[in-house]
Amino acid sequence: MSVPSQRQILNGSLPQRFAGAILVLIAFVLALLDTAGLCSSPNVSAVILFVVLAIIAITVLKTPGGMTSLIGLFFLGTILWVAPRPLVALVSQDENIYTLIFGQLAAPRGAELCHLLAFWSVGVGSLFGGYFLYFRSTCRGMIPLGERNRTYCTRSFIAAFIIVAILLPILARTRFVQFATGGYTALYMNQAESSFSFLPLLDYLVPMLFALSVIIGEKRYRRLMVAAVIVYAFCGILFGRRMEVGTWLLVMLWYYSTIRRKPVRIGRLLLGFAVACYAFQSIEMLRTGSSVTIAILAGFFVSQGIIFMIPALSWQLSSPPVHTILGSLLSMRHFYRLLDIGSVGTANILDYISAQSGPALFESGNGLSSTGYLDIYYICGQQMILYAAACVLLGYLLRKWEVRAASNRVALFFLCVCLPSIFFVQRSTIFSVTSPVVYLSFFMAATYILHLLLNLVEFNELHAESIYGAY
Repeated sequence: MSVPSQRQILNGSLPQRFAGAILVLIAFVLALLDTAGLCSSPNVSAVILFVVLAIIAITVLKTPGGMTSLIGLFFLGTILWVAPRPLVALVSQDENIYTLIFGQLAAPRGAELCHLLAFWSVGVGSLFGGYFLYFRSTCRGMIPLGERNRTYCTRSFIAAFIIVAILLPILARTRFVQFATGGYTALYMNQAESSFSFLPLLDYLVPMLFALSVIIGEKRYRRLMVAAVIVYAFCGILFGRRMEVGTWLLVMLWYYSTIRRKPVRIGRLLLGFAVACYAFQSIEMLRTGSSVTIAILAGFFVSQGIIFMIPALSWQLSSPPVHTILGSLLSMRHFYRLLDIGSVGTANILDYISAQSGPALFESGNGLSSTGYLDIYYICGQQMILYAAACVLLGYLLRKWEVRAASNRVALFFLCVCLPSIFFVQRSTIFSVTSPVVYLSFFMAATYILHLLLNLVEFNELHAESIYGAY
């Protein structure tokens, strides 16, 4: 790593780069120790994890945008899904918190628990370290949108909005019928099915409406986008899917702080975060019929912290097939079904863990979340050193993508499209980020062809009018 220049020191990049170097160093040292089988006690491993999180928190607060920046909101997700169980275990000195039952029992202790804690310390430290390692402050320098490009974007927005307007009522009706006939169990049965449906298009087109409204920058399109997002999120929360609301709350928070340049104080942010967690846990209690009303916030964090235990459960299973790992890079469930490759339970690592751990539970519509960190780990052949290097690379690429989006509309478009998935990838899978890029590229290519055809028709009409006008 080169010595920072005076200009880099003046623009405030030195603290981030220094923190990034420390995080990467910690991650690789832990990876080497874990590979060599030199395990410390679980308490020491947990303390190291919280040292990593503390360094990240301080660095995020020194970064433009703070906790409402892309990396800040990503870090809040890390706190929500990774930190709760180690914190409770460290404070209470009760290792029973490291227990997960889903068909099989996962209760790592001793060296296995140290390995689990090292997995998270290495992954989180490497990714954030890679993000900060070559950090530099940027200023927006977007070239004004030309008339041709504006017309293309508005036509793409209208085409997507029409499809969304058609599919949203169908989605609401489908979920209502499923809920009325089989309750929440029926709603989650799609986890054990792979039948073709147009409804998943909403998961791509709603973020695309958001991205195009940011690119166009006009109030009318922004209002249409907000209306679509509200209906989409309402269809989720009404039938127990809190993910849609939580994700879009983070997206809109990023939008107002980064695009609209409206500052959000850390106190208000944390208060809003606590209120949202309280509301989400109350919804979960209504959904499950639980009557527990004590320590709702604590219950929410512990339940969300189940993500921390997923790797431990997966390591008790046989290694996933190659097509399962590839299926976590890009959503190919229907493609696999067409070619008769594997089964529903081996389409990706997320489904593989649930189907292999509890086959009966999976077939009845129950399932577990996974994490993008685990996908990276399997892609790297379960080698901790390669896993650390891959996470550093991904963190670096995320920052480069964010910097590029400050001056390039194509990069900004795809960043906005993937933003809901980026915030959620820590409790999902990598294909949630890659699939929108790939599939929406086809959609935008189709609308571009339509755009050229409409331009050709308009040109011919103008040409014909000019000829008739001459006579």
